[in-house]
Amino acid sequence: MLTMKSENKLLIIIALNTLLMILEVIGSFISGSLALMSDAGHMLTDSTALVVSYIAVHISRMPHTRRKTFGWKRMEVLAAFMNGVLLLGLSIFIFYETISRFFTPVEIKSRIMLAVAFIGFLGNAFGLFILKKERGRNINLRGAYYHILGDALSSVGVIVGAVLIFFTGITVIDSLLGILIAGIIVKSAAGLIFESLNILLESAPADLSVEKVVEEVKKMPGVFDFHDVHIWSISSESRNLSGHILIDDIKASESQKILDAVRGLLDKKFKISHTTLEVECEKCSDRVCYEPRLVD
Repeated sequence: MLTMKSENKLLIIIALNTLLMILEVIGSFISGSLALMSDAGHMLTDSTALVVSYIAVHISRMPHTRRKTFGWKRMEVLAAFMNGVLLLGLSIFIFYETISRFFTPVEIKSRIMLAVAFIGFLGNAFGLFILKKERGRNINLRGAYYHILGDALSSVGVIVGAVLIFFTGITVIDSLLGILIAGIIVKSAAGLIFESLNILLESAPADLSVEKVVEEVKKMPGVFDFHDVHIWSISSESRNLSGHILIDDIKASESQKILDAVRGLLDKKFKISHTTLEVECEKCSDRVCYEPRLVD
């Protein structure tokens, strides 16, 4: 969940992105640069996505109800998925626009284009700096970081294009840079889409091996077997597990100690904080009753 400090940083990014977008729209009209106008459209898409993310974070904090027993945490994942789709759509738009420039070159005022793009780059660089430490903590902050990174790369492309056009007069350079930028954005978008889809489909976290979890739990004292294991995420910060633990015929108080130890292991080693464990008891001389059954 986002802290107040993280929320304030996200608000700063939204405000900064909006100001840079307005600046590039004005610069586009003055310079006649289609590149600046495209970059402004890029920022408009990003600003919209970031606002959606911010709203989703607040909705995700709403308390759970009798019908929504997990609350609204999935809203942040849906917002991240939407951000990925927007990024993908934006990259397709960039591909289309850059290819069209091969056939319809645009005459631009490169000095104005360079000045506006440079200001845009400085603004985006500042945004990347304040989000650098936050991007690993939350999927939406990671989405925001990728949006700003896409803006920064786009600004670099416009800067390089403006300089080269100023000295060579070859406007097709913009198209080549645009294709490169779009390719980078596609990679970021694909990562967000796949990560959010994995959560929505209740897959095990990508950095977690179900087999490894089972292996470690079975090493715990008093645990003979661990099977029917399910691991999934409700949000980017919430990991859940359910499973059956086979133990000896012991007192309830002793079995509770084993459960507490297993939960401690899962939380400390695998960051699985929410667990539902069912205890099973089966007497057998060699303590090997059956093969574990894993559910991916």
